[in-house]
Amino acid sequence: MRVVSLASGSSGNATLIESGGTALLLDAGLNPRTLAGRLLKMGRSPRDLAGIVLTHEHTDHTSSALGLAREYALPLIGDGRTLAAVLANVVPTESKDYAIDPHPAGSTWQMGPFTLTSIPIPHDAVAPCGYLIATDAWKICLITDCGEMTDTILQALKQAHLIIIEANHDRQMLLKGPYPAHLKKRILGPQGHLANDQTAEALFNCLDASPHWVWLAHLSKTNNTPEVAQAAMVQRLGGRRMRTTKLAVAPPGLGPVWNSTQLFDQPTLF
Repeated sequence: MRVVSLASGSSGNATLIESGGTALLLDAGLNPRTLAGRLLKMGRSPRDLAGIVLTHEHTDHTSSALGLAREYALPLIGDGRTLAAVLANVVPTESKDYAIDPHPAGSTWQMGPFTLTSIPIPHDAVAPCGYLIATDAWKICLITDCGEMTDTILQALKQAHLIIIEANHDRQMLLKGPYPAHLKKRILGPQGHLANDQTAEALFNCLDASPHWVWLAHLSKTNNTPEVAQAAMVQRLGGRRMRTTKLAVAPPGLGPVWNSTQLFDQPTLF
């Protein structure tokens, strides 16, 4: 199983997940040329994809989803309300060369070697979801654009070997920063974005002594830094958990690569 962060943050989000010859794109929030170029750098083309799985309809997650689906005849996958929102402004045509594959939030389904479970999350979108994606041997969980933790989210995180989780902002940087008051209120609210301390607390509650890999995602360029976010995790998790946790930050550009066939060939991991 290979997972590649193609982009993460308010400027665009996309993650490549592949196993057994099946490749999925989780969100498509870059322009099509940039996204295709990043896939090419990782040895893949949009033609290799089995589908595009969407977390929610905001443009930093969906801007090229419909264009790629049309050009390469790819299915758009996600909650039906999310798909309807993405397609709301599409002018009907006689022919449609892409498929719509709706799965309600909270459902589980199979695609090739993957078992996908969508996880309802609190955010200001019509039907926002995270995903737990499993093969026979490995599980990854992606939770971004999330205002607060829920028991359902924590239970999904506890199952994952690789956790991709939002650490959007440092509270003090946000409060003292340049954003207008209404935007600060939205970000800090229960349908906004996770602060570093919320993410750190969630990881503290779901990580055990077994090996885990954690990517901090969707960091704000204005109200956070990789160093501040990582320091918050280390401080809360403490030495015991950090000894078996490999922590990285998913940047706006090409980011970390997680390859299950190489994990224990790298002695620096643990």
